[in-house]
Amino acid sequence: MKRITIIILTCLLTAMAAMAQKGLNINRLFDGRYKKAQGATEIIVTGSQAREIGLTVYHSVSVTDKPQAEIIENLVVKDGAQAIDKEVEYRNGQLYYGFYTMSKQRSSNRYIFFLNQNLARKSPKSVVTLIYMEGSASADKIKKLIRK
Repeated sequence: MKRITIIILTCLLTAMAAMAQKGLNINRLFDGRYKKAQGATEIIVTGSQAREIGLTVYHSVSVTDKPQAEIIENLVVKDGAQAIDKEVEYRNGQLYYGFYTMSKQRSSNRYIFFLNQNLARKSPKSVVTLIYMEGSASADKIKKLIRK
């Protein structure tokens, strides 16, 4: 019985994480396609681990595949156009860094973070990272967490 309860809770938390990005273009990226894809990593953090940092959802995707990286960048730029606040940096005509504060959803703050490490000046890596975060944490707190 305990095992069934854990399975049901895991499914519910995963469904909550998937619904969090609803209404955003990046939502289509969090359909599980990167969980087993070569050169990709997908991380979902919910529950007590997320609450410890003031979040209800932390969902990230990192890819090394250039075509996938371009798709992610394009979707982030589309969502970024709707942001209520943003910090962005372009290099060589490509989005290098983006931190977007989106409109609240159900009284939760929502943030999108994007980084194309291939465009880094020091130690470039062929990795593009997208993180979606939702919760009570302020933008300043999220930025401090990202810098760690």
